Amino acid sequence: MGQLYRRLSLDGGRTIVISDVHGNLACLRGLLDKLALAPSDRLILLGDLVERGPESLATLRYALSLRSRCRLWGVLGNWDLWHLWADGTDPKWDEWVRGYLLRRKNTPCRGLVLEMCREAGIELAPDFSMPALKAALRERFAPEFDYLRSLPCLLESEDFVFVHGGLPEGTPPEKADPWQCVKLDGFYASRPHFPKWVVAGHTPVCLYGSDTISAVPIVDKECRVASIDGGCVLKDDGQLNALILENGAIRWDWYDPFPLVRALDRQAPGARSYYIRWGDNRVELLARGEEFCRVRHRRTGYEMDVPTDFLFYRDGALLTTDVTDYRPAVEPGDVLSLVRATSRGAWIKKNGVSGWYEGALEPLP
Repeated sequence: MGQLYRRLSLDGGRTIVISDVHGNLACLRGLLDKLALAPSDRLILLGDLVERGPESLATLRYALSLRSRCRLWGVLGNWDLWHLWADGTDPKWDEWVRGYLLRRKNTPCRGLVLEMCREAGIELAPDFSMPALKAALRERFAPEFDYLRSLPCLLESEDFVFVHGGLPEGTPPEKADPWQCVKLDGFYASRPHFPKWVVAGHTPVCLYGSDTISAVPIVDKECRVASIDGGCVLKDDGQLNALILENGAIRWDWYDPFPLVRALDRQAPGARSYYIRWGDNRVELLARGEEFCRVRHRRTGYEMDVPTDFLFYRDGALLTTDVTDYRPAVEPGDVLSLVRATSRGAWIKKNGVSGWYEGALEPLP
């Protein structure tokens, strides 16, 4: 997997940490513009730069270009390992990749290798030669693969560890398992404690919640853990987060693609709420409507109305995309992000937390 471990010094200036861009170049540009990226800044791209979003190849090339604009560092995420496939000869991995490429070749978000194939004029038939494909891509896209090869699995400074997936509690960074570094699901769920800060992405922070969908970075001073994946691309209401380290302080900012609106009416907070989320999203249909359906969460029995287009079947089970019935407190003049408008109100985000608002809205200029 290349270099596992690399040290860096946070020798003053601003350090910006961004994770899980997932091929969303517009969000990455928007966030860096919002932060006014400067040559003195240290930018750490915390993995999963590509895949799942609309512009993986362009996002990877944009990352390469950032080396001339700031002090750029990076680590590998589980979706960034294409150099290992291109350089390797594992038949099981080759077969997985073959199926992955053929399934995605006609989808809007093809991913890094399919975008490379399209640019190179390579058409993938069902029986394409995997060794020939790898050789052609390695030659045509040598700078891109070289950049991925250069990335370690973990970075460590005097006070911080930067890793995509996470680090098991009690594990010295220099002895970490490479696969856990790039893919440790639910890293923060057990509330691990560390002697120095561990900054991770990979698991969308909303999945650590129970009654609301919050994309706000988790900064736990007791555990010394910062989890920063805002669900960009993966969640319909996701955002791209940045953790900012400067002068001994930790703060954060974010960017999302949704239009800003101003609330015109007051809304009292809802009495209760629940969040049906990925991995625990099996529901029972109680009443079907054109725009909304009434469902019961299979595990808890909790009932709520969800947009009809949130529902889908997989392996015979009815599932919903992430949804909540949370109603935040809203005051006239509050600025909100508008995710979608419906006849029953708006699916909005207030300070990074998603919910429903039933009052009137006006667009911001």
